[in-house]
Amino acid sequence: MRIEIVVFDGFDALDVVAPWEIFARASTIDPGLDVGMVRVDGPPVVSAAEGLQLYVADELGSPDALFVPGGSWVGGTGSGVPREIRRGTLPRIIADMSGSVRWVASVCTGALLLGEAGILGDRNATTNPAALEELSRYGAILRDNRVVDDGTVVTAGAVTSGIDLALWLVQREVGEPVANKVAQAVAYPMPTDVWQQPGQRPN
Repeated sequence: MRIEIVVFDGFDALDVVAPWEIFARASTIDPGLDVGMVRVDGPPVVSAAEGLQLYVADELGSPDALFVPGGSWVGGTGSGVPREIRRGTLPRIIADMSGSVRWVASVCTGALLLGEAGILGDRNATTNPAALEELSRYGAILRDNRVVDDGTVVTAGAVTSGIDLALWLVQREVGEPVANKVAQAVAYPMPTDVWQQPGQRPN
């Protein structure tokens, strides 16, 4: 299973780096899991909101699942999620891919990119508390949980909840034993504040 984390100028570093490490550690236990950081376009050096620079060699391919961070929404400088919404390219890509990937997931204000893509109407979702009003305008059903699993769309609240999201997705996709090993390795508890669509298969 190939998971691609898409990054863009102004992304929140913790939204990307922490989930990437969870998925990467899980892939050493289950080689069927693969994760990469990708960009949509532009130069390979991508800058986070607080200045961290990543060299992202690969462009978005044909993953099995798509992971979208947030960034620069609260007190931003015109980059990050607001810029990507204005550009429109990434929301269009999310919309196009949403029907073929296993799931689209977002951390924090990345949910607004999912909303702009038109995939949150009447779907359960969450985001940074500072952006819940904006998220509701996309027709999302707001949930007050760190992780909200609505099947093919999975969202998480602010910043550190990306770790919970990644652990939850590892548990969901490759099993609880793998997720538990990763959680123990990074000394982080398994997520408990998870809303899951009734009727989904047990984890």
